[in-house]
Amino acid sequence: MRALTAALLFFCSQYSLAFTLVVGMEEANNAPFEYVDDNVKLTGFHVEIVRQVTHRLGWEVRFQRHPWKWVIKGLKDGEFHAVTYVAKSSEREEFATFLPDNLLHISRSTLYILKKRANEIIYVPPLQHMVTKWRTAMPGGYYINDEVIYMLKNGAPIEQPTVTQNQLFIMLMSGRYDAIFGATSALAIAAEEISGIEKQVKRLEGASFAGTRMYIAFSQKAAAHQAMEFAEAYRQFRDEPAYDRLGNQFGIGELMPEPYEFQ
Repeated sequence: MRALTAALLFFCSQYSLAFTLVVGMEEANNAPFEYVDDNVKLTGFHVEIVRQVTHRLGWEVRFQRHPWKWVIKGLKDGEFHAVTYVAKSSEREEFATFLPDNLLHISRSTLYILKKRANEIIYVPPLQHMVTKWRTAMPGGYYINDEVIYMLKNGAPIEQPTVTQNQLFIMLMSGRYDAIFGATSALAIAAEEISGIEKQVKRLEGASFAGTRMYIAFSQKAAAHQAMEFAEAYRQFRDEPAYDRLGNQFGIGELMPEPYEFQ
């Protein structure tokens, strides 16, 4: 029995040392979570979490970036052991494992307005009242939160032009809309491409909405223990000061899950 246990321990240690975790992610600028910096290095909050956790496990890690549809297909087919920035859904749970402790961040959304209209446009809940009173929009095909989806299904007058988030900011700045929906990180991302936007646009005070939980999801075609081992090492990493330093480094702030949100 002792010999069998020792053999198993030896096998697991050898597996850990030899194993390379293949992680798929979208080939896009998803700063501050996943992006290529000025030194052409892949980085971001998610990327560095994966690097820290795999290092603690003694694993190597290889990131592969592709268009999002390819990434999800690769997760389903087992081409990737795991994929980052994945929202849980009943459809995806058929081929991917979402463990509570593998939560990376919780997206939160807001409304953006022009600074010069801050005294005019005041957030007064409920949200239904806001979208009825003011001309609002969100990028077509984007997920904001369940409340917005419910309102859209019931005929709320929220426009959904087929544009990117940055293009929608430009439409806001031109006066096309009174307020637009976007992730709380959207303005900082847009500032990299739209000169002077932070001098003209701001978040609407009080308009903060809980959004989607984003995970590192593991393929069900991968070994089951991979997701569990990652979750345990990630849990331990969150107890270290290095985790909070990562959040500060990338300006994650309110998007970092609270301890109770991992339950």
